[in-house]
Amino acid sequence: MKLKVQGLMQKINYTEQDMELQKQILVTIPSKEKDNIKEVIQNIADLKEKINALKLEIKEIDPDEFNGMMAMEKASDRFKEIAKDKKFEFVKTFGNDGDLAIEMADDKIQNCLVVAKEENGNWVVLTMEGEVLELPNESIKNVKQ
Repeated sequence: MKLKVQGLMQKINYTEQDMELQKQILVTIPSKEKDNIKEVIQNIADLKEKINALKLEIKEIDPDEFNGMMAMEKASDRFKEIAKDKKFEFVKTFGNDGDLAIEMADDKIQNCLVVAKEENGNWVVLTMEGEVLELPNESIKNVKQ
């Protein structure tokens, strides 16, 4: 069952990538090409439906995994909302390079998906647990990647 959920999540990931590509194509189409614009918009709508159907399959198979996925999506949206008006000195993301973590001033380690340092020294962090933290500069000793 776990393998089936992983396969569905992989399909969601590929479909989301395809949808992003379609969005990029959409902005390059000249406005006078209405038929092409309609076709790409329909492709995007179809891909969204496919993603929603895949998510519902996951919900049926593993409700806990589905709830975790939805919580992470909400946290990611919240991070994006917070970040849109900020200027960052750097942003590090969890990736194939290895783990990403911050070492707090109290020596506690927090595993992260995204760590961003603002120009003013403050931090915005998306944790592996789906929490979005806004932290003052003095609360973080080190970023480990």
